[in-house]
Amino acid sequence: MRQHSVDRGAATVLVVGCCGMSLVLVLGLALVLGAVRGSAQARAAADLSALAAATVAVAGMRYGDPGEGLSSGACAVAAHVAALNGARLRSCVLDGGVNVTVSVAVPVAPGHLGRLPGVSGPATAVARAGPAPPDP
Repeated sequence: MRQHSVDRGAATVLVVGCCGMSLVLVLGLALVLGAVRGSAQARAAADLSALAAATVAVAGMRYGDPGEGLSSGACAVAAHVAALNGARLRSCVLDGGVNVTVSVAVPVAPGHLGRLPGVSGPATAVARAGPAPPDP
């Protein structure tokens, strides 16, 4: 005659627990990878936007377009380049005529999970570009 063990069904509980932990780990990894991707995209967009705006600013100073028109033109180019890179220009400041500081934001949604309160939000980056200072 067979005796019934008290451990009967324990493996099922163990497998379900392991599957649950694996799911939590995969979802956490997806969130982290989404944030890393958004951060890298924001940094690249900020760098490219600042370089494009500084190029316009230097060309404007060289060819005689100083003033407010230069600032708005350089920032318009920065906004366009940011948009081409999936970012939104948050701020654009011309300092000293040719030094440009831009701030961009990239929306970060964790994969196909949609927006999660307290987890998803924009990745932001700031970049500065302009000619190198002269050697003393």
